[in-house]
Amino acid sequence: MALKSISENKFNNYEFERFPTFAAVEHYWYADDETNIIGTVLLDNYDKDWSYVILAKEENGSYALVDVSVSIESDTKAIHQITSKMRESARIGKIEKILYHSTLFDSKSVTIINDMDEVVKNYFKRNPTKLYEMHPRKFEELIASIFKDLGFDVELTKATRDGGRDIIANIRTAATNFLAYVECKRYSPDHKIDVGIIRDVAGVQYLDRPSKSIIVTTSYFTKDAQETAKKIENQLDLKDFNDIKYWLERY
Repeated sequence: MALKSISENKFNNYEFERFPTFAAVEHYWYADDETNIIGTVLLDNYDKDWSYVILAKEENGSYALVDVSVSIESDTKAIHQITSKMRESARIGKIEKILYHSTLFDSKSVTIINDMDEVVKNYFKRNPTKLYEMHPRKFEELIASIFKDLGFDVELTKATRDGGRDIIANIRTAATNFLAYVECKRYSPDHKIDVGIIRDVAGVQYLDRPSKSIIVTTSYFTKDAQETAKKIENQLDLKDFNDIKYWLERY
């Protein structure tokens, strides 16, 4: 992402609400190449220390405050901090745009994530709560991609099928063949998996006899769900938000 120094006049042409700074005076102004992120470095004439302010463009075209830092020792340090922070903010913003607006994350797509694997998974490693904003189908694709990285051959089942197996994951070696059914639930943190879903997945496990069934959720499991799953723990694994964060650590 290219970052450039701009003039005070150009900075003032952007639409944002300017707050009174009293003793602080702007000295340096910056913008990224797409003007999605702008910022300024200020000197406090009383304390003789530096600060910076970063603003990001909203959907209506105006700019809103996203970051501020004060009591920086020198203008050199302030410039280094603001430019580093602006580059990081612009990078995250660009990834978010790809995640939520590109055909890669079209909710009707059946294509498993592939051309952005490392970028996408590194993004969620840094911003795990963004998992809650994913389309449920895209969450299934993400989990399928993680299982693929773990060495499984994966098949994403049709979005319209009944519960119990969103992903079929298989590892075949000279010694054995391990087949897993993976059920994905992209739920909010307070929407815990209850015993009903455990029983549904256990029913599919009993009928189809895969090596193991796995329920993966961005939420957590109720106490009753955990106790029920323990009865068939050799056949059923429960993976919650913390487990997903652990998987993402490798990226």
